[in-house]
Amino acid sequence: MTLCDWPLIASKPVYDAGLFQVTRDRARSPRTGGERDFYVVHMVDWLLVVALTTQGELVLVRQYRHGSRRMSLECPGGLHEESNEAVQAGAARELAEETGYGGGEFIWLGALRPQPALLSNRLHIFLARGLHSIRSPTPDSGEDIEVELIEATKIGSRVACGDIDNAMTIAALAMANHAGYLVG
Repeated sequence: MTLCDWPLIASKPVYDAGLFQVTRDRARSPRTGGERDFYVVHMVDWLLVVALTTQGELVLVRQYRHGSRRMSLECPGGLHEESNEAVQAGAARELAEETGYGGGEFIWLGALRPQPALLSNRLHIFLARGLHSIRSPTPDSGEDIEVELIEATKIGSRVACGDIDNAMTIAALAMANHAGYLVG
């Protein structure tokens, strides 16, 4: 049997939260011919930066995440809100806004689907190296961010002990490590 995409029969908006929209999609199974409803959350793509200073330290941000109701240590990033903005420019903008770092080389590591069962968007992951502080951070009004510099060799132990538990950050760090940009 060859698996293939399910044809979309209908899509109806059911909720608009501003930051995201939810649709009820009706699709048909090519295997059984049966129809089924799916709920899909639509939002803009996300950007994430594995950021390394000129000294080789990893630039992370610690911030409160309401979904988990706790502080989270993560790679800097955010929403790619501006439709006319290139993803790399958006990643550089988010990095500077959240950390104040910039001025380095940006390398696109790839794009992932954060949760394809429910979300329609992608996560674009960049490595930025050779960074230095270029300004004071200017986080959004809904962000309280603390910048934390960590030796790249300490990342594995910080993940293992649960200090870094954001799945997207761990995936981004793994991609950077696999590409040979991190050690440890």
